Parts: sequence; C-alpha cells; structure tokens
Amino acid sequence: MKSFRKLGDHSLVDLIPHVKAAIENNEDTKIYIGSDSQNEGGMTTYATVIVLHYGNRGANVLYHKERIPKVVDTFTRLWDEVERSIEVAEYLQANGLPKVDYIDLDFNPDPVYRSNMVLRAAVGYVESMGYVARTKPGAPAASHCADAICH
Repeated sequence: MKSFRKLGDHSLVDLIPHVKAAIENNEDTKIYIGSDSQNEGGMTTYATVIVLHYGNRGANVLYHKERIPKVVDTFTRLWDEVERSIEVAEYLQANGLPKVDYIDLDFNPDPVYRSNMVLRAAVGYVESMGYVARTKPGAPAASHCADAICH
C-alpha cells in the first residue's frame, strides 16, 4: 500500500494501526476517502486523502501524493482518481477496518464541466463496490482536501 502522511506535520504514518487507534479513541469516527489530480507541465499529480472525521470535534487528514508522467487523456486521469480511492477503501477493509463511510468524487454534475464525463460511470462503479459516493456540491471533505494537496 502507498505511504500516507499526516496533513499537519507531513510525518509518515503506519496506516492501519493509525486508523484503528483513531477509531478506538473516537467511537463516532467517520471515514471519507477522495482523490484529485492536476496536470502541470509534463507531469500529473495525484493526491488521495483519508479523512477521519470525529463528529463535531474535528478531523484528521492523511494523504498520499504522487507525480507521474502526464496523463493526457482527461477521462483516464479522472478515472484513475476513482480507482485510487477504491483501492485505499478496499485496503482498509481488507485489514479489518470498518467500511468507509463515503467515497468523495470531485466530479461536477453540471455538464459544462469536463469532470461530468465520468460522473455517472464513477458513481456506478463506487456503488457497485458497496460504497456510498458523494459528488459536488455534497462531497466537500475528502475531495476538497485532495484538491488542496494537489496544488
């Protein structure tokens, strides 16, 4: 699995024990996962985040950021965001953690935006994997964090 860091101090975390401890210490923890990407120059940057939301008491954000040679095809780049989120959700569940509460998709329901081209397929894929998909404007947590990390 990819290495994840804490948003605050950028220190590496041992992902499974870290998330387990967060859940044990905060019984109302919700888990949101989201990814975003950005093309710049000849590179594509992907950011995948795990938001551990503690009710009205804040959240802890873990992230993985990677840069790869530029993914020119928009559909492929956006679809890769979905696959990265699902991969992390499946990894958490395979390691004894509860099912992720939401997969946040940074795709716009307005057809004027390019991300709309993958929206229906992405939501269908996420839901077929047994997760709940949230899209703009109702997916602020993980998708907003991933967007900030990409830039």
